[in-house]
Amino acid sequence: VSACSGSDEPCSNNDQAGKRMVGSTSQSAHKAQGSTKLDLADIDPKQPVVSQVGQMGSGYWEWVARPDTRQPRFFGPDLLEACSKTPWWVVPLVWLPLFTSCMLQAHATYQVHLAALPLWLAVGTVAWQLLEYLIHRFIFHARPTTYWGITLHFLFHGCHHKYPMDHLRLVFPPLPAAALVALVYVGLHATLPTRHALPLFAGMGFGYVAYDCLHYAMHHLGNKLPGAALQGLRRRHMHHHYKDTEHGFGISCVLFDFMCGTLAVS
Repeated sequence: VSACSGSDEPCSNNDQAGKRMVGSTSQSAHKAQGSTKLDLADIDPKQPVVSQVGQMGSGYWEWVARPDTRQPRFFGPDLLEACSKTPWWVVPLVWLPLFTSCMLQAHATYQVHLAALPLWLAVGTVAWQLLEYLIHRFIFHARPTTYWGITLHFLFHGCHHKYPMDHLRLVFPPLPAAALVALVYVGLHATLPTRHALPLFAGMGFGYVAYDCLHYAMHHLGNKLPGAALQGLRRRHMHHHYKDTEHGFGISCVLFDFMCGTLAVS
């Protein structure tokens, strides 16, 4: 069953399919809660979005749960608006050289055997998937109530649920990503010997790059994603967006959803 429409038709990645999904979701929300109530918590589409969301109060949560196919302006100043947009290819371009260098340095400087590097890559990838799950479930799906709390929620994750097909606001921008990367780097080096921390950090980095690129592909390649496993991940992620935001917090892997009882039904 399609996670987007509730029918046996597969999810499409074109705008028409997106509109059908949004229409179905919006109609269900209106029937459940009343269109008048939902319309009270809306924004002026002619004005930048970010400055308005914090003023919605509790109505923000109803508004952000109704997906929209538009790609609105977030900020007034052109420079700030440009900085809020990130093409998907920026992620591998910025981060793959760094993580590759760290993995090679672990071998060249700290004598980590070449045969052990794939193992560190695998362990690091799983460690990233755990971090991905925890951030998505407990930070991105927290429900702040203050003006700035709601505004930050929208900037970090709410915008993706509201505008899931906005292709320039899907992957994590390099600047906030750098803060997370630095935090992981410092944390690993503070708790592990460098010869272990460095390849583990690199493995987590490769896991992050794979996650962000896969997440983009889920939204914009649709049925062109190869293989049943990737299609299953995509269906569960679309289910998280359009059916049930309380399940399916793992994007690149379902392991921790399974372990924690939050597995989405695809």
